[in-house]
Amino acid sequence: MNSKRLASCLCVLALGIVDSSAEKKSGLYKKAVETSVEVLVDGRLAGTGVLVDANGTILTACHVIRTGDRYEARSTSLKRAPLELLCTDRSHDLALLTLPKRKQPYPFLSLAKSIPPEGSQARLLGTPIFRHRVLLTGFVARRQPLFEWYDGAFMEGYPLTAVAAGGTSGGAWLNLRGEVIGVQAAAMTVGNAPQGVVTSPPLAAIRSLCSKRESVVATTMQAAVEELWAQGQDYIARAPDNSRGLVFRQVDANGVAGKAGIKDGDLLLRVGKKPYETVTDFMRALRRRKPGDEIRMTISSARGEKRREVTFPLAALK
Repeated sequence: MNSKRLASCLCVLALGIVDSSAEKKSGLYKKAVETSVEVLVDGRLAGTGVLVDANGTILTACHVIRTGDRYEARSTSLKRAPLELLCTDRSHDLALLTLPKRKQPYPFLSLAKSIPPEGSQARLLGTPIFRHRVLLTGFVARRQPLFEWYDGAFMEGYPLTAVAAGGTSGGAWLNLRGEVIGVQAAAMTVGNAPQGVVTSPPLAAIRSLCSKRESVVATTMQAAVEELWAQGQDYIARAPDNSRGLVFRQVDANGVAGKAGIKDGDLLLRVGKKPYETVTDFMRALRRRKPGDEIRMTISSARGEKRREVTFPLAALK
């Protein structure tokens, strides 16, 4: 085969791959549109949701519906339908609502068996800044979940690389087979500028809420913590040499930690006898406790002064 003929064949083959890929994407988009809704809260478009069963159950982000108490859905087939709130899980920023019962089954998307490997493509259907039914592309950045402070509490989720504007919250992250692998929750920003990293609740948490259909009540100390090495140079320079621990931030003065005398910038040195240096390790231990359980901490000022022990009951995150 001469070089010209080989190049022509390769070109045709490449075009075939592109066409095939385009057809798959088109099918995925159609499926995503048919099974997604725009969520209105008190009459205003607040986010997106996805149908996850034939009975009309809608999965979305909890922060979408926390802005009001009257919920409706809009879609290509539903002009405007009332929604009833079923349950929430703020620890993973999840909520389930339901559409009115009907004889005809609702179209829906299945939950995937697992999150695709890191680097895999994913798709998000949402309503970015009131642009209806927009399909966005992202990539799985890490399957193991982390904790981040969002909407006044720590949520557990895994990161994807993508830029998702307001209005995409609650939209389903899909694998290329059109199965749900996550829900758009938080987005990393500096100021108001997106940094190209977003967060979805873990698939296991989504599956658990859809199966149990009961609100999840987790623990909170009504304060955030940050890792010591993530602080500014001035803070690190003032801290005692070889310090180990976490830094309190976003302390609610009227919350359980605030009432115990903890202030922004204080150092968390130990919980009981155990030191923690990462937010994830600390939060996993905290979430194993129940609301009302007492927690004993050794804390100090940023300079290592005023070292003391405090004990307070953990609050309920609802």
